[in-house]
This record gives sequence, structure tokens and C-alpha cells, in this order.
Amino acid sequence: MTTRTSAGQILVGIDGSEASAAALRWAAAEARFRGLRLHVVYVRDPDEPELAPYAPLGDGNGDDHPAPPETALRLAAHAALGPHLPPDCLLEAAEGLPVHVLLDRAEGAEMLVLGNSRPGSTEARQAGEPMAPLGPVARDCVRGASCPVVVVRPDYVKSPASGSPGCVLDKVAE
Repeated sequence: MTTRTSAGQILVGIDGSEASAAALRWAAAEARFRGLRLHVVYVRDPDEPELAPYAPLGDGNGDDHPAPPETALRLAAHAALGPHLPPDCLLEAAEGLPVHVLLDRAEGAEMLVLGNSRPGSTEARQAGEPMAPLGPVARDCVRGASCPVVVVRPDYVKSPASGSPGCVLDKVAE
């Protein structure tokens, strides 16, 4: 079991979606406002199917093969926050079930921030479909986290002032 120092930090889970980019922007602004460390976690689920190495590449646009978790993490963080990440920012690529990894990392954190791209109104869903305001990861984190959980909609666009470069990549294998 690894010991995690998460006090004095805001944890944000990202997956490369617009909603997680909005969550990262919100968390970075909040961490700066509170003077806390920003801990960004990208979780790769090992049970998600991947293409076999001998599979054809498809149309060649590059979307057929997912990027390695470390690359996806850096690309998503820079896409959301720009070229200069906040000082003392920790980037972590982890492997495991996203809910389990996020709940583990949130232990002792000031808050957990997640994105939510589910429709927020009844007009946004199709007639007859049940309303599911949160996806399964956000729902289970809200239920199980030992710290406050903030769920950010993808339309949050405020971008905090960029800090100087200095993020650390901490690859964790589960």
C-alpha cells in the first residue's frame, strides 16, 4: 500500500473530454484561489478493450489507436490550461477502475473535482429516456468520497492565469 499525501490539494480526474477540461480549469482556478496544490489524475481502465497490434489502422486520422496514458494526460492538461501548467501541479497517469483510483487519491484531499457531460435538462434528453444527471464514475465518487465533490458542466470556460511551468509526472502502476 502506498502512502499518499493529499492534504492541502485539490484532486481533479480527467479523461480528455470537454467536461473534464472544464473541471480541470475550474479546479486550477480554485487551487490558485485557495493556495492549494493541484493534483490531476488520468485513469486508464485496463478492462476497456484496445485494438490488437495487428488491427488495421483505419482511415489514418490517428483516432484509431488511443495515446498512452501519460501522453493523453499531458495533452488533455495542456489543452485545458494552456502551455504553462500551474506551479507545483502534479500530473498522474494511473491504471485501474476510475472510481477506485479517484476515491483512493481523494482520501484526505480538500476536494475532488470531476466533469459531467450528461444532459442537464429534460429538453436535452430523448422522450421516454430516464434522467441520469451523472455518469457512473461521478455518481459513485459523489456517493463514496471522503471529501467534498464538485461536478463541473462542460460549458465552464473561465481559464485561470497561467503559472510558470513545473508540473511533475508521477506514473503510478496499480
